[in-house]
Amino acid sequence: MLTYILEKKKGEALYRSLYQKIKEDIVSGRLRSGEKLPSKRAMAEHLGVSCITVENAYEQLIAEGYLRPAQRKGYFVEAAFLECGSS
Repeated sequence: MLTYILEKKKGEALYRSLYQKIKEDIVSGRLRSGEKLPSKRAMAEHLGVSCITVENAYEQLIAEGYLRPAQRKGYFVEAAFLECGSS
């Protein structure tokens, strides 16, 4: 399970910290193309945050092309982003 220490910065929502840490793991290659992320509920319970915090982080990553949702399957690291980013 992914484990992060989330830091709430003044004037910034907590989901931004989670979003940034997952993004860093994707860009660095610690999270690989096609790798499945934990469900929103499992991640929230593991990190001790609300499901909304995880949902907002995942949605931002989807919007930027780092993750892709698969209905009834979960969230996966997006291969297209990694291929474009590695050129």
